[in-house]
Amino acid sequence: MESSTAERASLLIAVAASSGAFMLGFNLGAFNVVFFDALLSVWVTATIVLIASLFTGLPPNGWLGRLVLFTPSLWIVLAWIAGPSGEDAASDILYAVTLIITLVVLPFIAWILISAINPDFLHLPRPHRAAILAAVLLFALAGFGLGARNDLFLNCDDFKVSGNDLPANCTSGPTTPNPSE
Repeated sequence: MESSTAERASLLIAVAASSGAFMLGFNLGAFNVVFFDALLSVWVTATIVLIASLFTGLPPNGWLGRLVLFTPSLWIVLAWIAGPSGEDAASDILYAVTLIITLVVLPFIAWILISAINPDFLHLPRPHRAAILAAVLLFALAGFGLGARNDLFLNCDDFKVSGNDLPANCTSGPTTPNPSE
């Protein structure tokens, strides 16, 4: 692969993957939860790639990769079984199983999705792949840190205007002057 092509592919993959990782990290840091829309986006993407792999020559071509892509569907089934109230011991067990599945399988899902959606990833030089993974990890951690300490640069109004709930540590009052005043 030509150097400039490898660099462009690396940048594209790093930007897309790091942006998603940052938002997941920020929400986890600010609200101590990964929002359902993010989990459902992972489910949709993984399911589309899984179905495409079954009917085309696109990766993953083996049963293990397909099983990994199927795990978000297990999240949906377990959530359906537990129900939205989920206030009994069985629901707690299902939640724990879902959490374990999520933590163990999510990095593999990300790897498979990046590899399937952008096959150039597999052909990038090892330092480029390592840089991409480092960028994703760095921005996931940065998102978590900034989410946890959102009170240093955001205020409650920023969250209200965006339609979000208020994190426990948000502060009142504007952090920057309002240009309309």
